[in-house]
Amino acid sequence: MSLRAESVGDAVVLTIDRPKSRNAIDRALARLLGEAIRFATADPSVRGIVITGSGNDVFISGGDLREIEQLARDGVASGEVLGMSSDLSICEESDVPVIAAVQGSVFGGGCEILMLCDFVFMEEHAELAFRHAKMGLTPAWGGLTRLVERVGPLEATRLLLTAEKIDAAEALRIGLVNEVVPRGGSKSRAIAQVNRIADNPRTTVAALKRAMVRVREARRGAAFDLEREAFSERWAGPDHRRALDAFLSRK
Repeated sequence: MSLRAESVGDAVVLTIDRPKSRNAIDRALARLLGEAIRFATADPSVRGIVITGSGNDVFISGGDLREIEQLARDGVASGEVLGMSSDLSICEESDVPVIAAVQGSVFGGGCEILMLCDFVFMEEHAELAFRHAKMGLTPAWGGLTRLVERVGPLEATRLLLTAEKIDAAEALRIGLVNEVVPRGGSKSRAIAQVNRIADNPRTTVAALKRAMVRVREARRGAAFDLEREAFSERWAGPDHRRALDAFLSRK
């Protein structure tokens, strides 16, 4: 099973467990994640959802490049990858808070999932990089828009255009994460945050989350459509093809 779920007090903890792919997100896992969040949200006893990864090295390594390579080679349209956002966006839309417990490094599409979460607690040894440019692509799941919202246009431009790797301290400095915690401490910190939120009425928390989503949607306008258009233009193009070939040649 690529996704494990457990109840811990007021929280449901979802652990991404795909060690052979370094916890990469493929279409099946995106569906499982969306279904698990919808199921947990429907349970009135659940006050928050924690997403973490198995192991200590990688939280999410990005989209599954082997699946992406197969789709590109088969001439499948970009919509197959873009469509994963309908499952992943439930992180933002859920009536209960969704918290990322980042126990390892996170790259590419994994960073986009961080942007969907209400809180991000990152362990001090972890690193982060929006590596889309290295793969000849742009973000597919709304990560560009959400990154600009979170850190502002200057820092978003730096992270996207350079694809540079930053450490947890730098991620905190620019406002990309809420808090840096000691190694091994992200899950317990995230659960503690759920417990604190649970002191407030669930219906009020849900109303606040829905209102924040509506405000963001109003401010975003056509931003997501423009992002999807940019991704589709790059999908399976020469830069993307060369990056996939380079990746596979290393395996």
